[in-house]
Order: sequence, then structure tokens, then C-alpha cells
Amino acid sequence: MNCIFCGTPLSEHDYCKGCGADTTLLKRIARISNLLYNQGLEKAMVRDLSGAIVCLKRSLKFNKDNIDARNLLGLVYYETGEVVSALSEWVISKNKSTQNNLADVYIDKLQSNKNKLDLINQTIKKYNQALLYCRQDNEDMAVIQLKKVLNQNPQLIKAYNLLALLHLKRQEYEKARKLLKRAAYIDATNTTTLRYLQEVEAATGISTSLDMKRKKKYAKEKVNKLTGTTTYMSGNEMIIQPTTFRDSSAVATFINIFLGVLLGGAVVWFLVVPGTRQSINASANKQVTDANSKMASEASKVQGLEDEISDYQAKVDAANQTMEEANAKAESYEELLAAADLYISNPNNQAQAAEALGEIKAESLSGAAQDLYDHMMEAISDYVYNDAINAANTAYTNKNYQEAIEQYEKALEAKPGDEWALLYLGHAYYAVQDTANADDVFNELIQKYPAREAEVRPYISGTSSGGTRRSGDDSQDTVGGDNAGDEDSREPGSGNGVGDEGGQGTGSGNGAGDEGGQGTGSGDNAGDEDSQEPGSSGDIDRTGGGRLGFVE
Repeated sequence: MNCIFCGTPLSEHDYCKGCGADTTLLKRIARISNLLYNQGLEKAMVRDLSGAIVCLKRSLKFNKDNIDARNLLGLVYYETGEVVSALSEWVISKNKSTQNNLADVYIDKLQSNKNKLDLINQTIKKYNQALLYCRQDNEDMAVIQLKKVLNQNPQLIKAYNLLALLHLKRQEYEKARKLLKRAAYIDATNTTTLRYLQEVEAATGISTSLDMKRKKKYAKEKVNKLTGTTTYMSGNEMIIQPTTFRDSSAVATFINIFLGVLLGGAVVWFLVVPGTRQSINASANKQVTDANSKMASEASKVQGLEDEISDYQAKVDAANQTMEEANAKAESYEELLAAADLYISNPNNQAQAAEALGEIKAESLSGAAQDLYDHMMEAISDYVYNDAINAANTAYTNKNYQEAIEQYEKALEAKPGDEWALLYLGHAYYAVQDTANADDVFNELIQKYPAREAEVRPYISGTSSGGTRRSGDDSQDTVGGDNAGDEDSREPGSGNGVGDEGGQGTGSGNGAGDEGGQGTGSGDNAGDEDSQEPGSSGDIDRTGGGRLGFVE
């Protein structure tokens, strides 16, 4: 036995000399396996084959490398007629140990006789056919098949038990008893055999003797086939029993003829008729099989045609998609040419050109068309920006924040990263309580213009409770009428706004800022001392550093 860790052969010590592993448990398992092998061997020697199989299987569970146990298990299987199971065990044994293995001898003896192997295969097929007949309630054919099986393999316990069961079902108890006794001579403790014997004894009231020696009063009888005399030994004397002759009566002759007719009818019914039925069934099955094969072939052809249709449809779809893409590209080129025509024909009014460029799908352009599109967009970007920023300021002043957001976004598309567009866009988002977008815009503004951080930080989520009113210095007011803030106050409102000492005011009417104040309105605007006033009719001056008011 070898160590399971390093493969070193084990010694009498309780540790492996190769790796030093503790082998106490391993040796104990090996001893248990050997003990079970010895028990199985003892049971096999007294014809307790079922018990031997149980012990040997347990032995292999403890040590699957126990070659002796596996070889003996194969022999026990072979003795019970299970040749396939025996051969399986011997093949496993041969694969595990190739030196001085008796399994090689057993396999060679079995394989050297081709007739024996063919006979085993036929036996298995006939036994399976008998099982099929039993399931189909064709008991007569099952009995015939099982008798053939027992003639070819008289050691097959399963065949004895199945045939005895059929006799029990027919209440032929003595035939069943005879078969079960033969099975018991092979395997004395087979539980199925013993259970069937109990059924026979319960039905007949006669116990069954399973004497293995089968003692007889007389020695073996010898029958002379020519003279018909019977010779046997009784003690030291040889007794020759002559044949008894007697004339048959008319009744006996009639009975014999009647029995012959019955026997012939039985032979026809049980041998010829089943064969004819089987031939008819085979012919019908062949016709059904041919029809199914033809249907499968037609179905395969239909499936092939459907696959071809699918392929052609995919090609058509691909061609349609290519055509649509080409049409879209051509349409984009036409729109680009129209926009270029508007831009060239009326350079003072670029609104129509900007609108036409905005409707073009730039991703469908390439090459010179893309370059033309980029040049035109660059040329009218200032116009687009001024137009969008003025519209955004007007919408913001009128508290139309959604429109303001759209216009500020448009302005940022014309001039990405513009300071004022980012600032007012963030306040517009803040006014509609879209804090997530407001935070993103304010953070982008702080990243690009750090000087704005102190101004917009209070409106970023988590840094200020937006929408509250603060009193005193730096206070914020939101009202619907006139607003006023002292000392750097910020006041958005819909009426008139006035900011003193650096204050800021936004209103839809007139606004004025003193000393650096800012005013934004949709009508007339005025700013004193460096004020800024975006309105609906003019551009924004970015020199004073002020901003529009907003609603918290």
C-alpha cells in the first residue's frame, strides 16, 4: 500500500517515510477493507454469494485499490451469471494494477473463446426480450425465452427467479420450487429466491429441503436407449430393470391422438402465430419508419428553403438600410448646400443659415462636406451665441426658466465653457429645483473659473439650504413686487429692483444699480458706475463682473 500524499510505499511505522504524514487512519481503513474481503471470501466459499457481494462492495468502498477484493467480486458475479458485471470489475482491476494480476488471466480466458462471448451476448438479449414480453403480458413467450437463457447460461440467478415468478403467477408451484432450488444451489442466501420459496411453501403447505448434498437412495441411473432397460446400483448389487410392455387400448389411442392434436395446435399457436405477428408488426413498423423518414426529409427541405428566405430577407434589409443611409446622407448634403446658399446670399441676416445648420445631421457628413459644415458653424457661432444668450436672458427675466435653460444650452453649444452661460444656466436649473443639473453646472463653472466659487458655492447641494431668507448683511429676498437690499444684497423679483452699495437687482420693469450695481429687464435698462444690463434687445457687456439675479 502506498501513501496517498506522496506515493511512497508504507512501512510498519505509523508515518510515511517519504513525507512524514500520519498514516494511522490510512492503515486502519486498509485493515477494515481486508477484513471485509476475508468475510466476503468466507461467504463465497459456503455459497453465500449475495452476502459475499455485499461484503466485497463494502471492502472496495473503504479501499478501491484492493485488487484481491475486486477480482473476487468479479468471480462472484461470474458465478451468479452476471458476466458483464464480472468483466467490468476485472477491467477496472487490470487498469489499477498490471503486474501479477489474476484479472488478466480471467479476461484472457473469457476473450479467448469467441463462441462464449457470443453466447453471453445472446443470453443478455434474450433475457431483456423476456423482460419486455413480461411487461407486455406475453408470458408464454417470456417463458420460452427464459428457458433458452437457462440452457445457454445455467448460472444466471435472475433468469431462475423470473421464470419461477411466472410459474408462481400461473400457480405452477412445483415447477417454481424446482427452479428456486436450482437457484439456491448456486446462491444459498439470495433474498429474492428465498422469498419466492416462502411463497411456494405458503401456497402448497410443503416445506422445501435445500440439502446441498442432495443424497439419493440409489446411485446414478443409466438408461439403455436401444433396449429401454434401466440399470442402477443398490449397494454392491447391480439391478437391471426391464422395460414393461403393454398393449394400448382404443381409448388410450384416442387420447394420444387428441393430445397430439392439442400439442400441434399449441405449437402453432405459441410458435408460428407469434412469429407471424412479429413479422406483420415488423413490416408495419418499417412502413411507419419509412414514412417518418420521408416526412423528416421534406421537413428538412422546407427548413432549408426557409433559411434561404431568411438570408435573402436579411440581404434585402441590409440593402434597404444602406439605401436609407445614402438617402439620409444625400439629404444632409442638400441641407448643407441650402444653408451655404442662405449664408452666402444674405450675410447680414444669418438667422436662417444658423437654423438650417442646426437641422443638419453632422454625423452623416464626411470629407469636404464636413469641413464646409465646420467652417460655417465656426463663422456663425458668434451670431448663434448672441441670439441664444439674448433669448435666454429675456426668458430668465420673465421667469420662463425652461426656455432659459434651452437657450443657455444652445449658447454653450456655440461657445462651450462660456462663463456667463454656465452661471445663468446653473441658476436656471436651481430655480426649477433641478439640483442635480445645477450642481453639475456650478461645479463645472468653479472648475473653469475658480473666482466664481464663493459666489455659487451656497447654491450647491449640501453647502447651503436653498430657498431660505437671511437677514442682515448678504441677505436674499424673493418677492413678487418691489425688492430692496442693503449692503451687497441680491434681490430677484418681478417688479422694480434697486441695489445700494454694490447691490444687484433684476426685474421685468425698469432696473437701476448704484455704485457697481447691475440691472436686467425686458424694457429700458440703466446702470450707473460700471453696471451691466442684459435685456431682450441687446447683448451683454462682460466688463463689470456682475450677474443676473435668480429665484431660490
